[in-house]
Amino acid sequence: MDVEKELQRLLLNQRESERSRASYNRELALYEAISSGDMERLNYIWKEQDIKNQKDKPQHGVLSDNDLSNRKYHIVILTALASRFCIEAGMDINVSYSLSDIYIRMIDHCKTTSEVDDLAYKIITDYCQRMRESAKKNVVSKHVVLAIDYIRSNVQENLSVEHIADALSLNPSYLSKLFKQEMGKTISQYIRTQKIQIACNMLRHLDESSLNISNYLGFSSQSHFIQVFKKEVGVTPEDYRKKHYHSSWISEEQEQK
Repeated sequence: MDVEKELQRLLLNQRESERSRASYNRELALYEAISSGDMERLNYIWKEQDIKNQKDKPQHGVLSDNDLSNRKYHIVILTALASRFCIEAGMDINVSYSLSDIYIRMIDHCKTTSEVDDLAYKIITDYCQRMRESAKKNVVSKHVVLAIDYIRSNVQENLSVEHIADALSLNPSYLSKLFKQEMGKTISQYIRTQKIQIACNMLRHLDESSLNISNYLGFSSQSHFIQVFKKEVGVTPEDYRKKHYHSSWISEEQEQK
């Protein structure tokens, strides 16, 4: 096969570049939901994408002329990316990679596309649930657990202590004191950390501007987003993008050693 010729043919056959980009954005949202332990958002995205009914749609890419093999390849990729997103979000690297190896072997043994699709859902929910439990493991009180769940499920909003406390029917002062005592940081600091983690993922993988990312994550302004990002990460969003855009997890791990 002439790779360059095939590449140009596929590029010419793409119907709408914006459609491909939208598909990529949805894919990133899926991995963010998994790695943040947001089961509700994960189920919504998975249902919206309607994976089982999109086997023949070109935006998913044809990796094999055999339908079963094509589905297997896509779910192997999904598993590998879910594994790496979870590592970036704090999952133990040995646990994540070992879990990925187990599931990829299970994918290999699937006999039908239906089996593959059912296993795909099991894989993403397993990773998501593990990340959800990981976020709670050092938390003692039910109220702080509920606060964390609420923050992660609504991280794109302009959250405040009062807003969260009201949603949980708690006194803001009580929730603030309890959260700081159990988590070692204030609610505002925790919200900021969660937003910046998502911003880092977007800067790594998307071409979105700082303004769009700022709006997406509910910052009051682009300048405020840049200021917070630099304080948390040490560099501006654009400098971070220049260093990390589409960089591999493996190369960065080696650089850190």
